[in-house]
Amino acid sequence: MNDEMNRIPEEENPQEEPMVAEEVPAEEAPQFSAGGTYAQRMYTAEPKRKRKRRKIFWIVLAVLIGYLLLLMAAVGTTAYVVGGNRFGFKLFHKENEVKVEEHIQIQETPFVPDEEAAPDGTLTVKQIAKKVRPSVVGVVANGQSGNPFASASSSVGSGIIMSEDGYIITNNHVIENTSSVSVILDDGTEYGARVIGADARTDLAVLKVEAKGLPVATFGNSDSLEQGDLAIAIGNPSGLQLQNTVTSGIISAINRDIIVEDQPMTLIQTDASINPGNSGGPLVNAYGQVIGINTVKIGVSYYEGLGFAIPMNSVKPIVDELISRGYIKGRPTIGITGEILDARTAAYFNVPPGMYVDYVAPNTDAYQKGLMRGDIIVKVNGQEVRELGDIQKIRDEHVAGDSIELTVYRNGNTQTIRVVLMDEAEMNRATQQN
Repeated sequence: MNDEMNRIPEEENPQEEPMVAEEVPAEEAPQFSAGGTYAQRMYTAEPKRKRKRRKIFWIVLAVLIGYLLLLMAAVGTTAYVVGGNRFGFKLFHKENEVKVEEHIQIQETPFVPDEEAAPDGTLTVKQIAKKVRPSVVGVVANGQSGNPFASASSSVGSGIIMSEDGYIITNNHVIENTSSVSVILDDGTEYGARVIGADARTDLAVLKVEAKGLPVATFGNSDSLEQGDLAIAIGNPSGLQLQNTVTSGIISAINRDIIVEDQPMTLIQTDASINPGNSGGPLVNAYGQVIGINTVKIGVSYYEGLGFAIPMNSVKPIVDELISRGYIKGRPTIGITGEILDARTAAYFNVPPGMYVDYVAPNTDAYQKGLMRGDIIVKVNGQEVRELGDIQKIRDEHVAGDSIELTVYRNGNTQTIRVVLMDEAEMNRATQQN
C-alpha cells in the first residue's frame, strides 16, 4: 500500500479554546499596600457590634443553604425509589428547565414470596405459568427479499415485556433483516413495534410498542442457578397457533461455552423443550423470575433435551446499552469474515491451516495494511489459529483502538502485520453509508 493510503488525516475541527477568566482593568482592581496594613486598619476600626451582626448573618445563611441541600437530596432519593424500573429527574435553574432523559433498565426484582408459594418461596409449574404468561409475547417479523416481485416472508418468535410502557426483549435473529415487526400479547392484542437496538454477537434485541400498563416480568439472578434447579420455558413453538406454550425441565448445566454461527457464547443448558419459535422467550426459575432468554436448540433428530438460554446477568448490560445507544459501543473487530481451513483440508491444498479470509471491510486498518481476500491467518499474537474462537478470544481481550499482530500466509510466503481494531458499530455505520 502507498504512503498516502496509510496517512492519517489531520483534525479538521480544532478543539474549543479553554475558557479563561475575564481580566479586570488595573484601575478597577482593589489596591492594597504591602503587608496589608491598610486592610488591617479598616478591620480594627470597624465597630464590634457591626462585626457581630455580620457574623450572625453568615451563620444563618450557611444553615439555610445546608437545609436546602438536604431537602433537594431527599426529593431526589424519593423520585429514584418511586421510579422503580423506570426513573428520571429534572434539574431547574431560574426559568430554564433541563430534563435528563429517562433511562429504562432491567433490575433484579426484590424477592417477595407469592401468597400461594411454598414456605421456601417456590411455586408450582401451574402457578409459574399463570404468573409469567401475561408478560410473554409473540414477535412476528415481516421480511422482504431482494426481489420486489416476490411475496414477503415472515417468521415468528417470542419476547418478554420488561417495562409497563412497552420495552420488550427478544433475540436478534428473530427480527434481523426484516422490514416490519409486530407484537401480539397473551390476550391477542396486536401492536406495531420498532427496533430500539439489536446486537448480533449476543443475539439480543430490544423492541418498543406504544402502550401503557403492560404486565411486566420479574427478573432474577442467573448467577445463583445450580445444576438440577427447576426450569420453565414459555414461548411460541411453531408459530402463534401454539402461542405461550409452557414446558418444564431442569437446569442441565451452567456456563456452557458453545459456538453459535461462528460466535462463542456462554449459555445456560436446559432440557425444557425449546423449539423454533421459542427464541426470545423467557427461561424461568422456581420463583417465577426470568433468569434467561431462550436462544438456540440443537435441531438434529437424534438429539433431545438440548436447549440453551442467555443468562440474565449477561442480558442486562447489553439491553441497557441497546436502550441507551441503540448499539454496543467500543466492541472491537478486525473487519474480516472467513472460514477455518482444518489440517486435512490445508494439507490437500498444500497450505498451512488457519483462517481463510473471505472479505475485508474497506474502511478498516486491516484493509489499509494490505490484508486481502485469499490470505490465510495462521497466527494471532503468536498463537496458532485452529478455529474461529481462537481469533475471537484474543480479539475480545482488547478494546477498539488496540492493535494485534496477524501472521499471514500468501502465495507461499508468510509475513506479519499489525492492525488496529475498529469499533464494530462505527465500522458498520460507515459501511452502510458507503
